Amino acid sequence: MAVTKLDRAKVSVVSQHPFFASILMKRKLIEDNTIKTAAVDQRGQIYYNPEFVESLSVDQLVFVLCHEVGHVIGQHSLRRGTRQAKRWNTAGDAWINDMLKAADIGEFVDGCVDMPGSKDRTVDAIYDGLPDQPDGSGSGPGGIGDDIIERGDPLSSEEASQIDAETRVEVAQAAQAAKAQGKMTAGLDKIVTELLDVRVPWYDVLERYMIAFTKGDYSWARPNRRFTDVYLPSVGKIATMGEFVLQVDVSGSITKRELDYYNSHMTRIVEQCSPERVHVLYTDSSVVKHVVFEQGEEFALEFYSGGGTDMESGFDYLDKEGISPEVFVCLTDGYTDFNTSKAPTYPVVWCISSDIEAPYGDNIHFSLE
Repeated sequence: MAVTKLDRAKVSVVSQHPFFASILMKRKLIEDNTIKTAAVDQRGQIYYNPEFVESLSVDQLVFVLCHEVGHVIGQHSLRRGTRQAKRWNTAGDAWINDMLKAADIGEFVDGCVDMPGSKDRTVDAIYDGLPDQPDGSGSGPGGIGDDIIERGDPLSSEEASQIDAETRVEVAQAAQAAKAQGKMTAGLDKIVTELLDVRVPWYDVLERYMIAFTKGDYSWARPNRRFTDVYLPSVGKIATMGEFVLQVDVSGSITKRELDYYNSHMTRIVEQCSPERVHVLYTDSSVVKHVVFEQGEEFALEFYSGGGTDMESGFDYLDKEGISPEVFVCLTDGYTDFNTSKAPTYPVVWCISSDIEAPYGDNIHFSLE
């Protein structure tokens, strides 16, 4: 049966390719006889034709599943704009397939788009180099071609922005999972870095990232109305996350204007995620001040101006204090030394106001508005 074969392919993706598995396993695979092969829609949902699945080996299905995840990663549906759909689909297929072949993922399916060197180009550049392929003109390439489809209502601009931000968070978390298992290739790492150099506001991406760490909780604040004789807690009404550490670079290169800018966005993010406790570390060459906000306390950043810069000193400080946060975020201009041997086990996000790239953790770059 197609479902059994798909399950075997998913197990293979999970065991061998955690980067793609992290994104794939968040999606239910939907059977759809109206498509020829497999496809992904504008909301990142994945579809398959059972006859097509039955015609492939498990290794080929691994390739197909990771191919569709590739369209999600590249946000090819969201980024098409007014381009010809078939031609844009072909360009995306070329980029994905060359990436999968270079990473030795699954078994290439005969008839798929095969354009060596595409992984080192952008989909936009590949598209520009292709001849016209008007929609509905011929059958197009074989294999998994014509697999970017429309399902349901068109996306509003607000929904498209939300999906864009959520996808970047998914990609960042998938990269983190793959790195933790030592299965993140240099090619995939480069792709992730480029994707996370965000075009959407950095604070939206950071908020989505942090919300992924929130969990439902029990609240005794009001009765559960289904029970009149006993007082039971309501479930899932409060979104919370564990302890959160925010390190603020207060070296001499950081101005009050930057601190005010950080404060306006971080206040909203903290309110949205409702951490159990927020630790704010004001750091130059060492942690010069540590402020703790308990859950529900009004959050605000203060302005300090210090001297040298060592943003990794915050990790040593937390070790000494016995604090292991759910996530560590550092707001910095990036002008600090990085030593990969100091990378902690907890997730680290560098929000950097320059072009500098931290060699570990997740990078989000931004400019002051």
